[in-house]
Amino acid sequence: MVAVAELLQYQGYHITGSDRAENANVRRLIAEGIPVQVGHSREVIHGADLIIHTSAVHDDNPEIQEAKRLGIPLMVRSSFFRLLTSQFPHSIAISGSHGKTTATSMAAVLLQKSPIPSTLIIGASVPEIGGNISIGGGELILNEACEFEESFLDFDRDLAVILNIDRDHLDYYRDLAHIQDAFVTFANQTREGGAVLVNAQDPPTQAILNRIKRRIITFAVDEEADYRADHVRIIEGQTLFAVSYRGEPIGEVALQVHGRHNVANALAAIACVHHYDKNVADYLPALAQFQGAARRFDYHGKINGALCYDDFAHHPKEIEALLESIKEFYPDKRLIVGFQPHTYSRTKLLFDEHIHAFDAADEIWMMDIYAAREPFDPTIHTSMLIDAMVHKDITYTPDFEDLRDKMHEELEENDVFFSVGCGDVNRIYDFVTLEREEK
Repeated sequence: MVAVAELLQYQGYHITGSDRAENANVRRLIAEGIPVQVGHSREVIHGADLIIHTSAVHDDNPEIQEAKRLGIPLMVRSSFFRLLTSQFPHSIAISGSHGKTTATSMAAVLLQKSPIPSTLIIGASVPEIGGNISIGGGELILNEACEFEESFLDFDRDLAVILNIDRDHLDYYRDLAHIQDAFVTFANQTREGGAVLVNAQDPPTQAILNRIKRRIITFAVDEEADYRADHVRIIEGQTLFAVSYRGEPIGEVALQVHGRHNVANALAAIACVHHYDKNVADYLPALAQFQGAARRFDYHGKINGALCYDDFAHHPKEIEALLESIKEFYPDKRLIVGFQPHTYSRTKLLFDEHIHAFDAADEIWMMDIYAAREPFDPTIHTSMLIDAMVHKDITYTPDFEDLRDKMHEELEENDVFFSVGCGDVNRIYDFVTLEREEK
């Protein structure tokens, strides 16, 4: 929604908006001269010609109700992006259950160095492009395309990317097969003459390849594929690997972000850019400066000498990959996770997966469930996860005050702490006292 506001303001429209609470995005838009009201009310939409809203806002929202009463047209965000992307000769839509933001961010960093005039839109702030949008021209547009409620089908595209497919958003989808059906549609709605870039190492993605009617391009780490990453190693805090296309070397890559999953994300990003610019090797060094999108392995400072980070991971597979990469990078440190489960439905439907997602952690401090868009559900509670995770050292820290006290009282010199979740768990750093020296 930030990208929508900034893009339309850039095009000369008068933009106003509202959000449920003050946050960095609200402050950013206000600083750019876009009035944003904190809290939703009927009056805020008076005088508007069009309301563009996220699909997380439903019919019971007072602004939606008032717009309907007054006859003001409503447009969901993804429909806006269909109109926007159709205006570009080339359009990349990066989808997948995990890694979308990071892969899109990496592609954006590369495209900024490319001679191709590109407009870049990402689902999180990326320091290297100065936010989550860069308006750089009308030849190519890059978007992160989320499968929630099938909104990724609204993007017009000539390169569709499927990083992986997993059981998620089960408050909308029936099961994995239903999710796979949506990804098949996503692939087959790619423009005539376009292509679909897929992960050759993801079984749920491989299972749908015979249903895709567009040209398929593959990528893989240390396995046969059109785009390959090989010789992955960690040297002096960087992850290094070589990239090739159909056996021909493209170049060497160095990453500051960690984990094998991020090698795959970087490979997908390189493949996207190489698809349009065969000289991508000239600006691969830009990836060495990539610090990660906001809330991805995000360093905040120290408490009692312990390193403190934040990460957006919320699906059990994402949590598992994150914790394994932390242990790989900090093998000798005690790993403590402050976890905020996200939504009642995800916690309930992926309950068994949550139980084993934290196997790499030494301790877990678990907060109450973040409801997000959902009404209170009395049939699921954090305590149920804690009771089921008998094999772990786990403590119930329901709110920010409890988590803050735990951090100040128990973190020590040889610890690394991660706040984890896609709700507002990152606000813990507004409550604690940090030592701000560099790690």
